Amino acid sequence: MTMMTPQELWEKSRPPLEDALSKRMYTFWFSTTELTEIREVGEDRAIGVISGSSVFHLSNVENKYYAHIKEVFDKLTGKKFELQFAIKRGVKKQKSIAGGTGKGSSKKNPQEEFPNLFSQENQRIEGSQEKGKTFPTSFTFALQKAGLREDYAFETLAVSSSNEMAHAAAVAVSQNPGTAYNPLFLYGGVGVGKTHLMQAIGNNILRKNPQTPIAYITGEQFTNEIVAAIQQKRTIDLKKKFRNYKVLLVDDVQFIAGKNTVQEEFFHTFNAITPAGGQIILTSDRPPHEIMLLEDRLRSRFEAGLIVDIQQPSFELRTAILLIKAKKLELDLPMDVAQRIASAIESTRRLEGILIKLHSEHTLFKKPISIELVEEILGKIEKVEFPKQDIKPAEVLKTVAAQFHLTTNSLKGPSRVKNLVEARHIAMYILRYDLGVTLDQIGLLFNGRDHSSIIHATEKIKATIIENEELRTRVNAVKTSLSFRQES
Repeated sequence: MTMMTPQELWEKSRPPLEDALSKRMYTFWFSTTELTEIREVGEDRAIGVISGSSVFHLSNVENKYYAHIKEVFDKLTGKKFELQFAIKRGVKKQKSIAGGTGKGSSKKNPQEEFPNLFSQENQRIEGSQEKGKTFPTSFTFALQKAGLREDYAFETLAVSSSNEMAHAAAVAVSQNPGTAYNPLFLYGGVGVGKTHLMQAIGNNILRKNPQTPIAYITGEQFTNEIVAAIQQKRTIDLKKKFRNYKVLLVDDVQFIAGKNTVQEEFFHTFNAITPAGGQIILTSDRPPHEIMLLEDRLRSRFEAGLIVDIQQPSFELRTAILLIKAKKLELDLPMDVAQRIASAIESTRRLEGILIKLHSEHTLFKKPISIELVEEILGKIEKVEFPKQDIKPAEVLKTVAAQFHLTTNSLKGPSRVKNLVEARHIAMYILRYDLGVTLDQIGLLFNGRDHSSIIHATEKIKATIIENEELRTRVNAVKTSLSFRQES
């Protein structure tokens, strides 16, 4: 298929986008933007550059409609698109975000044309004057400056037994930063909601006071900034920047382990913020004592606050998460559809991805929301395959234990409690039939169990899984979790 020009693709994308968003919303957000460049990357991928004259509009189009635009571009071209956003060349920076379109413009300022809509979007900007310049100080701008997502709030977080302690601690910290649980250390596997909780704290703090110096950064970004500062000889500026924050949120802090210079700077940043009454919140995929190559002085500081383990979300919590996110998208999601998705997907990140795909198929291409559409999107999730050579038997035990809210020691132990026995049998089944682990090796993993008990357990699962939908869902949830962990 010959690639369309940027102008052709942008024009062809208008009808489905208008249909999905409403003509009024399309005009408001897209009238000052255009597709200015398409760069093909290989046979099946492309990069589209969307340009506009307003930072405000571009950032909102990216945050609100990235998935919609990508979906339309993908469908129209048969390629997988990545979108980039850029200010049009030759356009002077606006004096304020709420400024007009400039002299001589034949187009109306969307804010003037749709004043009520602008108010509904809660983007009214108040300015504070400094040296003759206007600096926005609204809640929305404060979120963007801090690197936070507005939808990652406590109101959009589903709570159950798997995360209720973490939620309670996060709320307490957001109400009294610097005094309650400092630092707060949240850890858990992929997609359990660590980032959502962390950002909800920042969201709540800024809602009360948008002037609070706060920053959200990943461990990788922190590392990259340190390296760049050293190369550009501006380490003093960087130290001032980080040490002057009142609240610092560091996601995936385990990334700094083993990097001596980065750990040194983080140690001093930590020591500068907390004694001054500042708050530090950290997330990791494991507790501090399990982070290899982490300096002892950092480990001791991480362990000085509150450490909370967030478990994998239960089936009920995953269903609730879907319903909450669907409401946010104004999508009428039937309970049986939500439960089907929740039964197949364990990670909250993937839940959100599936929901966005479902929303796009429904709004852009008028497909009815049904179990059949979900099955199509899931791509027959029952036939999950994953890179066997990359998965260690211990990882299977850990994943099964997390799914059933057990410990790996109890999974390997002698207990005959019904829930535990089923989990043990599922682990043996996956090890034997999916990873090809020998009976001898499985026996060693489970404290010396003999061949006959392993064969009995695995054959029982193999026979029952065909007609028992609940068991099949549990097994698929484990496989999906293992597969996603490899992709991450």
